[in-house]
Amino acid sequence: MEIELKFQLPESKKKSVLQTLNKHKAQKIHLQAKYYDTPDRLLAKNYVAIRLRQEEDGWVQTFKAASKNHLQRIEEDIVLGKCEQEPELDLSHYQHNQTVQNVLRNILGNEPADLQLQFQTNVQRTYHVFEFNNSQIEVCLDDGEIRTGKDQAKICEVEFELKQGSAQDLIEFAQTWVDKYQLWLDVRSKAERGNLLAMEKKSSPAAKAKSLKLDPNLSAEQALKLVIENSLNHILPNAAAIAGGVAEADHIHQARVGLRRLRSALKHFSNWSEHINPAWESELADIFRALGQSRDHDAIQDSVIPLIKEVCDFDFALSSSSDPEIATRLSNTQTTQLFLSLLSFIHSENEAKAKLFKQVAKSLSKLYHKILKDASQFPELSIEQQHRTRKRVKQLRYCIDFTAGLYPKKQVQQFLDKLQPIQEYLGFYNDLFVAEQIFQQQVSEKPEFLFALGWVKAQQPHVTKKANKKLQVLSHKDIFWA
Repeated sequence: MEIELKFQLPESKKKSVLQTLNKHKAQKIHLQAKYYDTPDRLLAKNYVAIRLRQEEDGWVQTFKAASKNHLQRIEEDIVLGKCEQEPELDLSHYQHNQTVQNVLRNILGNEPADLQLQFQTNVQRTYHVFEFNNSQIEVCLDDGEIRTGKDQAKICEVEFELKQGSAQDLIEFAQTWVDKYQLWLDVRSKAERGNLLAMEKKSSPAAKAKSLKLDPNLSAEQALKLVIENSLNHILPNAAAIAGGVAEADHIHQARVGLRRLRSALKHFSNWSEHINPAWESELADIFRALGQSRDHDAIQDSVIPLIKEVCDFDFALSSSSDPEIATRLSNTQTTQLFLSLLSFIHSENEAKAKLFKQVAKSLSKLYHKILKDASQFPELSIEQQHRTRKRVKQLRYCIDFTAGLYPKKQVQQFLDKLQPIQEYLGFYNDLFVAEQIFQQQVSEKPEFLFALGWVKAQQPHVTKKANKKLQVLSHKDIFWA
């Protein structure tokens, strides 16, 4: 298992990093690698990479596969040594590694695989092993390029690999370099970037949330670490696409969903551990808001404008909402340090022994009682309080998603079936108010938006009534987590 962190390095800081490494008498090595896959890229689709790499005058064949998080990867190196002729890829080298065999069999089946060259990398690596606390950490500066038959892309990145010691030491050591050299965390591997270049694409599809099944025998703190890990697995690939300036609308949407999920966990599960930093939730909220304007425009285009077009012939084209500062916000040192702090918590050894079921019941009940109280007086609440109810319902949904595996599936689904229409109505209610603000900004240049503005204002009281009616079906009897 390889434990490694990879960062993109601004070109302006490359000289400074080289100077630091050279002060420690860093070694240099020329690396030329060839990456292979099936014609339909089955390995890449399953987050696996196989390469042949020439390291000066020797050769190494390497298998890499994704693990449970973005800090760890399965890796198997086969040292081929000096070869009179360039070696050919040979999967039989892995015949004694059951883990690799199982992965390859699941992807490629039992028939011989047709693996073809997809792209190559050419890198000058400068590296040194540092002693930090009780750990040994190798720092590598990779400077070079990825090449296909048609295109090429620059490589300028710094990798921190744990050779011996703890993951927490690795993260803490990397944090000192982040501040000094403006590094930003990038979970995209060279293999992923090369595969995209070969397919003439800028980015992988947006990462989505994956289900989490908690072991009921875990302590509350152990469970919280898995919840945060699950959320970061959702956020970090999308954040990397945004920071790299190659994100599409869905990357921004999924990043916001991931941030909401993580914020919900930190807000309502924070008492599961004494080591949660209260600043994390507010820092995540700042990132969430930074991504908000672009996503709000996309949501209105999808949810509100099509309904208006059903009753009129105007073309309600919104002005561009792209924010050039989004990439900077996701690649700045503050955001990178936040992600590293969360990773450090996940890999920390501290652990409270609080019972998981007891903590889950307490957290869900506290939030649900607030929702029931809101439901009892929803029409009398201010607009801000009604939107607070919407946020609470969404937070409850995320908290249940994290903990659902602890309870009978049928009971969970019955509750979610009640919650879903409430969430939809309250979400649309919020969209109407967001649309009102956006349309108000458009009116001066596009008078047709006066009609759209009137339409959303007229819809708001009707949707309020429908949302209130759905809220009234909730009761204390629905609690399945007691």
